[in-house]
Amino acid sequence: MGLEQLTATILDEVKKEAASTLSAAESERRKMLGEAKAAAEKDRKGAEAKTAEFVEAQRRERIAWARIEAKRGVNEAKESVVNDAIEEVFEKLRAFPKDKAYPKFLNSLVEKGLKELDSPKAVVRVRKEDRKHLKNGKYSVKDDLDEWGGCMVESEDGSVRIDLTLTALLEQRRELLRKRLYESLFR
Repeated sequence: MGLEQLTATILDEVKKEAASTLSAAESERRKMLGEAKAAAEKDRKGAEAKTAEFVEAQRRERIAWARIEAKRGVNEAKESVVNDAIEEVFEKLRAFPKDKAYPKFLNSLVEKGLKELDSPKAVVRVRKEDRKHLKNGKYSVKDDLDEWGGCMVESEDGSVRIDLTLTALLEQRRELLRKRLYESLFR
């Protein structure tokens, strides 16, 4: 064999080996590309699942927040209705001193205060216009009360005072009134 033939044979073998290597490399490239596509698809599906989970969590959170806000709004509305009703009760009671039942009520407050004070000498404070309603009793009367009704009964030295003004009586019963209004209006 001549040099040319030997060179041609070697060149053919190199070409075959190069073609085989290229074929193997192409096959490896396709395999790697397939694996990369599969991994990318898996990552995409994972990301979609995480996104769906996040979106669902956000949806649940927003629904919960909306429910809380709605409940707060309802509670505020209820509170407003109850407060308005309490104010209406106060307004109606402001007119009570003009009612014909008021003098009897006022005297019962005075008796209650005197009994609670349990002092031989007491001072009963009332409004000027209420003085005429009081029965003569074992107490002195001062008509200097700056309230819209009721009385204050105090010891002669002023050390003990029982507040039986309409304002104080209503304030003492405000929570009970609030509770009853809630029950009657919303149950």
